[in-house]
Amino acid sequence: MKVGVLLAGCGVFDGAEIHEATLTLYFLDKAGVEIVCMAPNIPQKEVINHLTGEKMNEERNVLVEAARIARGNIKNINEVLADDID
Repeated sequence: MKVGVLLAGCGVFDGAEIHEATLTLYFLDKAGVEIVCMAPNIPQKEVINHLTGEKMNEERNVLVEAARIARGNIKNINEVLADDID
């Protein structure tokens, strides 16, 4: 069985929340399913300084940031077909 996991960046205030995403991936792996991580290849709307909670004047890419959680094993959502997952 192949399960798609849609991530959106990396960070509780400006992307996928790391604990939730990690636990989701962990338990899917433990269940023996094949995981297909994906994210949109778009600029992030906002970048947040997680130490202060303030917006930063910085640009980041949602797919690149989500790749941190997926350890690089991630696809552009535009390249994932319905037949690629169950």
